[in-house]
Amino acid sequence: MTEVTSWGRSGWAVGPGAGRQVELPGPHRLEILLRGTEVDDAMGAFVFSHAPITVNPPHAHLGYMKIIYVLDGTYEVRVGDAEFTASPGSLVVVPKASQHTFTTRTGGRMLFGCAPSGNEELFLEQEKLGRHPTEEQLADLRARMGTVELSDEA
Repeated sequence: MTEVTSWGRSGWAVGPGAGRQVELPGPHRLEILLRGTEVDDAMGAFVFSHAPITVNPPHAHLGYMKIIYVLDGTYEVRVGDAEFTASPGSLVVVPKASQHTFTTRTGGRMLFGCAPSGNEELFLEQEKLGRHPTEEQLADLRARMGTVELSDEA
């Protein structure tokens, strides 16, 4: 619980490696730095560390927008019809409900922020499915969390 003073609510800092580590299938690591439940669902934030990614199906999140700040590595990104290369220091804006994808030959790390919160909760729910979720479990998760994949017609 945060204390309220004449300055307003007290904040906090999350030190390096002190966030909530999320176990996901594959060689990727995720560290949640801020859950929406901690800030009235205003936003969520996490660091995603990636091994090289050659395939990443396009998808959209219907309930929130997100920003992605590249910390390490080089990424090929597509958001809507825009395609670009993002390297350390690049900020990528993904509007709410926009199809997006990224790949990386180098691997790397990205800081994600979403508003309102939700993207971090999707990964916490995915972790509950274990290291080998079925496609049916993942489809149910996407439906519950408002994530849609790009259709073949698009």
